[in-house]
Formats: sequence, C-alpha cells, structure tokens
Amino acid sequence: MTDSRHPGRRLVSQFGVDFDCEAILVVTRMLGVIGKLAATGICLFGFAAAARSSEPIVLLSTNRINFGPQIQGTNSTPQPVVLTNNGDGELTITSFTFSGQNSNEFRQTDNCPISPLTLAAGASCTIQVQFRPRSIGSLTASLAIADNASGSPHSISLTGSATAPAAVAVLTPETLAFENQPAGSSSGVLVATLTNAGSALLNISSPIQISGPSAAEFHLQRIVNGCPYDSGQIPPREKCGIGVVFAPTTAGSKSAQVVIEDDAGGSPHSIALSGTGVAGRD
Repeated sequence: MTDSRHPGRRLVSQFGVDFDCEAILVVTRMLGVIGKLAATGICLFGFAAAARSSEPIVLLSTNRINFGPQIQGTNSTPQPVVLTNNGDGELTITSFTFSGQNSNEFRQTDNCPISPLTLAAGASCTIQVQFRPRSIGSLTASLAIADNASGSPHSISLTGSATAPAAVAVLTPETLAFENQPAGSSSGVLVATLTNAGSALLNISSPIQISGPSAAEFHLQRIVNGCPYDSGQIPPREKCGIGVVFAPTTAGSKSAQVVIEDDAGGSPHSIALSGTGVAGRD
C-alpha cells in the first residue's frame, strides 16, 4: 500500500502494524548492521507476501486415476477431479491436453472456464475423465492442464487395463422340475432362458442336446423366441428360450440334463431336468 501523507512511499503491513520502509531504513542506519538487516527483512518479506497473495494456486483433488479393468470398446464410469483455485488471484486455464503412448484411449469433459474466462479465487470446477480403450492391455497417459499458476502445466496420471470382449452365458433357471406325469403322456412346456450377459457374440457351436439316464423321456420343444437348437449366435445382452417337455414311458423318478456347448466360459452349460412318471389310469 502507499502512504497518503507521502505519495510514492510504500507501506508494508506486518504483525498488525503498517511499516514505512523508507523511514525505517533511514533510521536503522544508526542502529548498526543487525538493526538494518532486521528492518530490511521485514520490508522484503512483506513485499514478497503481498506479491504472492495476488497469485492463483492450483489444487487438484487427485493427480492420479487408476480405472482398473475395462472391456475393449466400452466406456468406463467417469472419474471426477476437482480443480480449486486456492490462491488470491484469478486463475486462467488455457487448455486440457492428453499426452503419452495411449493418449487416445482417454477422454475428458469439464465445467471449467477457459481463457479469456477465469476461475475466481476460492472457486472450483470439475474435470470428468473417462477410459475407453481401443486396444487390449495395460494403458497409460496423462492429462495436462495449462494455466497461469505456478507449476503449470499441472498433470493427472491415468492408467487402465483393457480386456477383450467376451460372451457370458447365463441360464435361468438352472433346473426344470416337472410335476408328476402319467406314463405314456406328455407334460406342458417348461422354459429356461439363456442370456448372453457379455460383450461379444455367444456362439452355440453344436446342436443343443438332452443327455442322461432318462434322456429319452424329455424332449426339446420349439417355442416363440426360442434359442437356435441346431447351432447359431446370440448377440450381447440378448436372450432366448429353451423349451422342454416331460413324456415318461414308465413310472418312476426320471432325470436328465439339457447340454449347451458354446464359446463362453464354463462351457458346456447345462439345465438339470427331473420328473416322476406315475402309472396311467385304465
């Protein structure tokens, strides 16, 4: 600040007191070297603090994001990074730039003001970073924020692991239990649903079959929206039905299973079948 009584003179406020540096330096010439050094230190420290107080300071909520495993060609959940202007001056952000070997595997959006707009002292904005891998393996990059604060550009380190798309076969239910059925007659159709819960085509590689001790007493039944019983494909997130009827030829407890061979993990997949044949009425 300046002294209104003596224009051109600068005052420094320290410890709740306003010091006239020019007057202090004149007086302390008579106090020897120690006094002069003390007064000079107060003035220089005060001027430096005043200069610093008007600068912006960038504070990031994190400077590292690890996205973990992500299926190739899919988007991760956005990860937020909060940028705060922790200084007393206005922050001018000029750009956000990805760099590194895998810079094209990441993307960002933000609500930060870009030059010529500024981020006020004490204000914050949020950067959302996503991982969308195009290739497979461990991928790294960095996001640089260019601004007018000390330490620019400010960087966020990014890592992620990309896995190949895969089919996932899910059967619901995994067991079809039929009510008692007179020997020599057929039951109604019970249906199990095969869902491809993965991100790649599910390939049924051979005809769906029934095997087991009583395989001859259970039969596949074609239904609306049924699975390809001979062979075929189920797209990601799609499902189809497998219909089965119980036709016991004799009385007694019967069991078998539907067997599905495909290219999903855990193949072959099976549906347990059970039922009881009872003596027919005369």
